[in-house]
Amino acid sequence: MSRKLLTLSLTATLMGGTAYADTPQVAVDIAPVHSLVARVMDGVGMPDLIIQPGASPHEYSLRPSEAAALQNSDLVFWIGPDLIPWLTDTIETLAKDASVTSLLDLDGTVQLDFRESALFEVHDHDDH
Repeated sequence: MSRKLLTLSLTATLMGGTAYADTPQVAVDIAPVHSLVARVMDGVGMPDLIIQPGASPHEYSLRPSEAAALQNSDLVFWIGPDLIPWLTDTIETLAKDASVTSLLDLDGTVQLDFRESALFEVHDHDDH
């Protein structure tokens, strides 16, 4: 995903419907997205992280505070349903008034195939 594209998308949305004095409420799904959006929002506000670090996005149950963050959000940035399919309905229900951006759906996003060899393979070394 292009950082420039993410920056432009976030900037356009921030400037679009809100007054300059208002701080937008932004929710993001996972820690890497939180880091990117927090850098873009530096000096404006801090995004709410929905899925806490170390938790599996595949088997996560929202806490009430995380559900409230989605419900109160003006903007939601998330990887998309390929990573967290259950979050689709949750966002549609709780963040129905928010502008939602699925990062995998952005133009210029390159999806790599699942890797099973080279650096991602366990090596057996014979220390003789």
